[in-house]
Amino acid sequence: MSARPGDPRRSAARMRGASKPARAAATAERAAALPAMPEGVATRACWAALAALVLMAALRAGLGATHGMAAWGLNTLRFLPPAPGWPLWALASAALIPALARPLAAPLARLGDTLVDAPWRATLIAAPIGAGVVLALPDRVRFVGDFLLRQGTVEEAGKPGLLFPQALPLDVFLHVTLPTQLIDGLGFDANSAARAVGAVEAAVLAALSIRFARTLGVRGATVVAVAAIAWWSGALSMFTGYSKAFAELSVLSLALVWLAIRALRTGAPPLAFGILFGLSLTLHRSAIGFAPLGIATWALWGREHGASGAWKRPATWIALAIPIAMFGLMVPKLVATFLRWDAIHLTPAEVKLEGGPLRAAFYGNRPADLASLLLMLAPLLPAALAALAISARALPRKREALLLAALVVPLVGVIPFLHPAQGMFRDWDDFACAGAATAAACAWMAGESLRGAPRFSWLALGLALAAAVPSFQWLVLQSDLDRGLKRVEAIVAEPPPRTDTERGNTWDFLGIRNFRLQRWEASATAFAHAAETAPSPRILHQWAVAETEEGHYPAAQKIYRRMLEKSPDDLNAWSGLAAVSSQLGDTTTTREAALQMLRLQPGEPNATLLLRGLGYGAPGGSAPHR
Repeated sequence: MSARPGDPRRSAARMRGASKPARAAATAERAAALPAMPEGVATRACWAALAALVLMAALRAGLGATHGMAAWGLNTLRFLPPAPGWPLWALASAALIPALARPLAAPLARLGDTLVDAPWRATLIAAPIGAGVVLALPDRVRFVGDFLLRQGTVEEAGKPGLLFPQALPLDVFLHVTLPTQLIDGLGFDANSAARAVGAVEAAVLAALSIRFARTLGVRGATVVAVAAIAWWSGALSMFTGYSKAFAELSVLSLALVWLAIRALRTGAPPLAFGILFGLSLTLHRSAIGFAPLGIATWALWGREHGASGAWKRPATWIALAIPIAMFGLMVPKLVATFLRWDAIHLTPAEVKLEGGPLRAAFYGNRPADLASLLLMLAPLLPAALAALAISARALPRKREALLLAALVVPLVGVIPFLHPAQGMFRDWDDFACAGAATAAACAWMAGESLRGAPRFSWLALGLALAAAVPSFQWLVLQSDLDRGLKRVEAIVAEPPPRTDTERGNTWDFLGIRNFRLQRWEASATAFAHAAETAPSPRILHQWAVAETEEGHYPAAQKIYRRMLEKSPDDLNAWSGLAAVSSQLGDTTTTREAALQMLRLQPGEPNATLLLRGLGYGAPGGSAPHR
């Protein structure tokens, strides 16, 4: 079948056989031929985006000097060390001043054209940079989600089926099997194995960001802005040592929408899209959120290219069969997992107390938490929304906008109705994929606005830095152990007040993290706070051990007695009570505890040694030997 004049397939075939300069010229010609929104509309959209960027820069500065943690996703300046804090904020703010940004527009344009004209060279440069950023800034705080639990599973060679029965096959392979092989074969530890996997994924995301910009047909400085916005999202923290499937979902969100747009533009069957979509269903149950994008992709592609005979090609049916077959295979597991594990996040007890799902979605601190979450994950969201509000009716490629909406709306729309047990400020990893998808949509909106307003090419630098600086600063803060832990403590120590569950879980984390760091005083303080709302035997025991290590034996003795009031047959509690009482010279309590240890476990060696140390000839003897 012959290609129509202007058919993208004809252009692609012509470019494959052309020289490098000819390919570059053809790429520029194709970009110039793409429809753009009217210049007047694009100009107003750019002004609106600029105003939003200025307001966000001012807001971040104000929150950086303000007490309180209502805007936990925007106040990183408050906790950062001086070097990557205010100077980088000042740099990003200065890029919004036309007189300062215009001289840099030309070199930025040359860089952007190079990224488009030499994609493989660009990939070979961008991928190592992407990997290097996350390798240089590992997450040392480890507060997000169930970071400590996930890492502990690999460290202890645990069975994921016991700890994570909801995990799907690809998740288990990437985050348990593969790290274990790296540990056994190359001598990695659990954290470095997870970081190695994350670095590869960050490199892939960097390469995809450039391919995404190239597929959109933008040129010059706009290429840099689009690629930077797509890559620099809050989801980058998923690649710094956290071993969970939300990292791969973030990569897949960009890959799928890129492949969908490419299929729509070129007319080629979306085979790679179908393969990746099918693969995503073996990774995590959240991948079902990609289904609307899949439906929209096939509907729009079929409407645009189906009449030309594309449905007769075997690749078309293979591309469609793979995700359908995989969905049919995985749906029983997905449904069972949703009913068992996810229902509690949709309808926890507080939802009923707060008047139902709709009222609970925006009750109390949740509006502020939602804003912090989205702005942390997608820093360019306000600018993109401002531009979209001006230009929505004038967008030249509404079908691509529909694809992006099909990706973003389901993933973001469900966020208000999910109630993570540890709070959004900690369980934001659940929404990293939504953040990466939103960042891709913001990048597309930036490309459309700048394409229609060439005189605003100087704004590309400001857009790129407005995404890169906050995301980079977030990585820096997560990599700074002391400052990161200080921020975590501020979440529960400062207003607004958090729920008992959120406070208990956060103080518990601080206790555990400081315990592992052998910061006994800080650990004891945190466990004391955790015990106010969640006095579990494990929390009480670790609190008592921290007090013991700090030399606070009377405090430890009281905690062990508190444990025994709830669980009189707790061997750990009797053992700890015996040890600290011995240190205090409290022979009566030492003897009582040692005898209880022998009652619970006859022949317990530590109890026997303690009794002999007290001069009792036999366990249970009534008087010491003379």
